[in-house]
Amino acid sequence: MAKRWALWGLFAVLSVAALISSLGTAFQTLPLNPDMAEMAQIYNGIAQYGLRFPFTWGYTQDNQVLSLLPFAEIFYAITGVSGASVVIQGWLIFVVNAALTGLLVKVATKSWAWAWLAWLFALLASPMAIGQPAILAYPVTHNSVWAFGLLGVIGLIRYFTHRQSWSIQIVSFCIIVGTVSDPWFAAAFTVPAFILAWFSRRLFEIDKPSRKRMLKGIAYSYIIGKLLYFLGELAGMLPSDGLSFATFPQMINHVGLLAESIALYFQAYPAPSNHVLQAILVIYVTSMTVVIALGTNTAYLKNKEAKILLVFSVLSSIVIASAFIFTAYADGIGSSRFIVNVFYIGILWIMITAATLWNSQKIIAQIFVAMAIGGYLFLGAANITETGWRYSANWGNTRTVAVFLADHHLHNGYTEYWNTENAWSLDIFTRNTVVLHALGPNMGVLWPRDAAQSTIWNKPTHEFRPTFFIFNASEAGYKEAAMKTFGRPKQVLYFKNDTVYLYDHDLSQQLALTMKNGMIRWNIKNNKNNRKSISKVGRTLGISSGWAQNYYSWLIIHGLAK
Repeated sequence: MAKRWALWGLFAVLSVAALISSLGTAFQTLPLNPDMAEMAQIYNGIAQYGLRFPFTWGYTQDNQVLSLLPFAEIFYAITGVSGASVVIQGWLIFVVNAALTGLLVKVATKSWAWAWLAWLFALLASPMAIGQPAILAYPVTHNSVWAFGLLGVIGLIRYFTHRQSWSIQIVSFCIIVGTVSDPWFAAAFTVPAFILAWFSRRLFEIDKPSRKRMLKGIAYSYIIGKLLYFLGELAGMLPSDGLSFATFPQMINHVGLLAESIALYFQAYPAPSNHVLQAILVIYVTSMTVVIALGTNTAYLKNKEAKILLVFSVLSSIVIASAFIFTAYADGIGSSRFIVNVFYIGILWIMITAATLWNSQKIIAQIFVAMAIGGYLFLGAANITETGWRYSANWGNTRTVAVFLADHHLHNGYTEYWNTENAWSLDIFTRNTVVLHALGPNMGVLWPRDAAQSTIWNKPTHEFRPTFFIFNASEAGYKEAAMKTFGRPKQVLYFKNDTVYLYDHDLSQQLALTMKNGMIRWNIKNNKNNRKSISKVGRTLGISSGWAQNYYSWLIIHGLAK
C-alpha cells in the first residue's frame, strides 16, 4: 500500500512539474501573431456583430479553426480575450492530446504506469516542438485537428474489439470534422483507417458484414466532409481545395526535411553542441531503435488492442510521410507542423514496444528500455532548461506599436494585414483599447481585405470610429491607395518602418463610398468586357448578338448578373 501511494505521489509531482514546464515553454516560444489570434478574432466578431459573423470570415485551406471553434468560443466567453488566454487555449489542446495518447497506451498495455509515462513523454516535448516550428501548442494548428484523430483511433479500437455501433458514429464524426478542417487529416487518419478496415478480416478476424459497415462509414463520412467543404467554398468561406505535387528535386529535399522533422519531435534535432549531451544522444537514438525493432513483433502478437494500434501507427506514418514527400507543400523545418500525428503515434509505438520488452523480464531488454526512456527525458529536460521562463504572452514588436498608438491617443483605425507588426490583432493584445481593421489595395483604392483570416464586414459601430491608417512604407500600393481613398492626411507620423496617416474625421464613411463607387466602376468595366465577349461569340457563330448584349446589360442594371 505504501509503495502504491508513493508511486501516486511521484506521478502527481511529475505531472504538475511537466504541466508547469510545458505551459512556461508555450508562453516563452509562442510570439503571438494574427494566425494564433484567429479564434479570438472570430469571438470578438461574434460579440460585436452576432452569430452571423463566422459566416463572413475567410478561412484558410488548413482551416483548423473550424474543428474546435465552438469549444474555443465558449472558452473565450469564460476567460475573456487576452494574450494569455490565447496561449492557454492552445496549450490546453496540447494537454488534451497528451491525455488521449496516454489513454490509448493504457488500452494497449493494460497498465496505468505506461499510460502515465506516455502522458509525461508528450508534455516534456522539446520547446521547438511545443513552440516553433512544430507548434504543438498553437491555438490554431494541425494539432487541434489531431485531437479528433486520436478520438477516431479510440473508435476504431472499440469497433474492432467489441463491435459497438456507436464506434462507427465516432469515427465518422471525426472524419467529417477532419475533412472540413485540415487536408492533411486524410493522410494522417482517413486513408490509414480505410486501409485498416479493408484488411480487418485478415488482421483481426472481423466478419464480412462488420468490415463492410466500417468501410461504408469511412467512405460516406469522407464524402460528406468533402461536400461540406465544397459548400463552404461556394459560400466564399473556404479557399479552393487543390493538390500540388512536388518535382523530383523537391522530393529529395523533402526526404531530408522529413528526417529532421521526426528528429525534432523526439529530442534529436537540432543536435546538441555539448559533448556529454552528444554522447547521451547517440546512446538514446541507438537504444530507441533497438527497442522499436525488437519489441514491435512481440507487441503485435500480445493482444488485439496493441495490434490495432501498431498497424494503424505504421499505416498513418507511411501515408503521412508519403504525402509530405510527394506533395509540394514542405518548404523548410516549419513544415514539421504537417506531421503532428507522427509525434503522438511515435509515443504510442515507443510505449507499447517498451512495455512489452520490460515485461519480458530480460535484463538486457530492460536496460535498452531504460536508456531509451531516460535519454528522451534527459534530453528533453536539457532543452527545456535552455528556454527562458516567462508566464506572460510574448507579442514581440507588437507591444511597442500598441504603446506608440496609445501615446498618440489613436484607438480606432485601419491597417494593412501582413507587415505592420501584427497591428491587425492589436485588439487582442490591448483588450479592445486599440482596434484596427485590415484593408488592402484594390483597383487603386483601399478595400476591406477579402481573403483568408479576415472579413469584409467593416460596418461602423458606435464604438469604432476610425481616424487613421497605419501601413508599412515598403508595401507597394498602400500610400497611393490611401490618398485616393481618404485624401491627404492632416498629419503624418512615423514609427520604425510604419507610416501613420492621421485624419480629423471618421474614415468609415469614405471607405463605404469608395467601395460603392468601386463596385460601379467594376460593373461598368465588367459589362463592357462581357459585351465584347458576347459580340465575339456572335461573330464566330455568324449571328447577331445585339439582343444578347442588351439583355446582359439589363441583368447587370437590375443586379441579376455580374
